[in-house]
Amino acid sequence: MACPLGINGGEFPHWSVAEICDLAVKLRAQFVELSGRRIIAEGTEAVGRETAGRGLGVHVNAGASELAPAFATAHALKAPVIVVFDDAIERVDASRRQSLDDFRHMVRGLLDHPGHQGIQVALENAFIKITRQPEDLLAIVRHVDHPRFGVNFDADNFYNAGVEPFPYAYELLHGHIFQVHVKDSGRYIPAVHGNDCRVLHRAGGNILCLPVGTGAVNWTGLIARFQRDGYRGPVSLEPHLLPHEMAPAMKADAAFLRNAGWVR
Repeated sequence: MACPLGINGGEFPHWSVAEICDLAVKLRAQFVELSGRRIIAEGTEAVGRETAGRGLGVHVNAGASELAPAFATAHALKAPVIVVFDDAIERVDASRRQSLDDFRHMVRGLLDHPGHQGIQVALENAFIKITRQPEDLLAIVRHVDHPRFGVNFDADNFYNAGVEPFPYAYELLHGHIFQVHVKDSGRYIPAVHGNDCRVLHRAGGNILCLPVGTGAVNWTGLIARFQRDGYRGPVSLEPHLLPHEMAPAMKADAAFLRNAGWVR
């Protein structure tokens, strides 16, 4: 069975939710991933009409500091997953132990709140802060210790952070993955790529996004391993490109994943 495919609407800050949903339909995606802020700004009921009217599900994306309102939004939209990124886990005014204890208390309280039983939280690895290293990400998952708290695995973010995404990071985290973000990238070479592209400055060096399967991430090997291990969770596209490049890139990346037999 292939995985459900989605698109990350965070890559389209200049588009309305309706336009993002229209692209998802064109790509034959099953869900859209939208930030909690975007949903609140456009109105939960309005977002619900746009997605439900096209037969699309919703996944919510939020910072750790905004997890409580994200749960309210997810509950209202019947979103099965909240993807959370670290903007407030390891605090400057608390030790590592206290920071993780406080985060655990907050997350478990929200997960166990009445009405939230159908919601999973997937903590995304970033290219900075405590979720940069897979060992730290695993330590957080084990500390929270809840069956509905796991990982949003972003192989390209690991590469951008200077960490081997596969097999290393995957081997540490594969038993805890609830969702996957898909993009690819490589080192930026001015003489080859020119200056008319979006360059990202990461811990691993200056990079630019490339079509999935043509960059530094071993997507062929990683997809084969996901399939072998029986992963059937959601897969969300999120290339970091210039606005006019985003939709064509998602179309090409979706085709690559379908050709691999990984997504619907």
